[in-house]
Amino acid sequence: MHQHDEYCGCDHGRHHHQGEHCHCGHEHAAMPVREGISPVQVDILLALRQRHCLPVASFALLKKGDEDRYMVALAPVYLATTEDTMEQVKDLGKVLSELENMDLIFLDYDIPIANYAYAEYKNSALYAYFVQTTEEAARRPNPAFDTPDLELGSITLTEKGENWVDEMLKGGK
Repeated sequence: MHQHDEYCGCDHGRHHHQGEHCHCGHEHAAMPVREGISPVQVDILLALRQRHCLPVASFALLKKGDEDRYMVALAPVYLATTEDTMEQVKDLGKVLSELENMDLIFLDYDIPIANYAYAEYKNSALYAYFVQTTEEAARRPNPAFDTPDLELGSITLTEKGENWVDEMLKGGK
């Protein structure tokens, strides 16, 4: 799921999911799926229950000398590897946003996971491309933004999300 040397609560290596892959890094037993929630979303919720949090990032743009100029270019960004593609990130970002809109997870770009290096984010091909395109744009006359910003954060279950997982684990729908 994510490459790391630090302990982040993950006691498992990479596993394959049956059917869709949520990039959570674990194989999950078939769970009853509640109406309105996909198997991928269930996998994410189960991974969050097991790990308590997962890393997330936001690619933002800033303007030097203008602290009010700020724009999110891509969020939420969840990377399983440094080679994840834009399409993979956007697809999983949509799933995460849906879970957030259902009030099952909380995406926080201000609270990074303690003792987690976020190496897959800092060293990703996607972030390198973002930095490169921002630098190219900054060389043009009067750019709106000239500085890339990698905001590191965390994903956690909300109270409602914890309750949903409890119900799923008990076999409820």
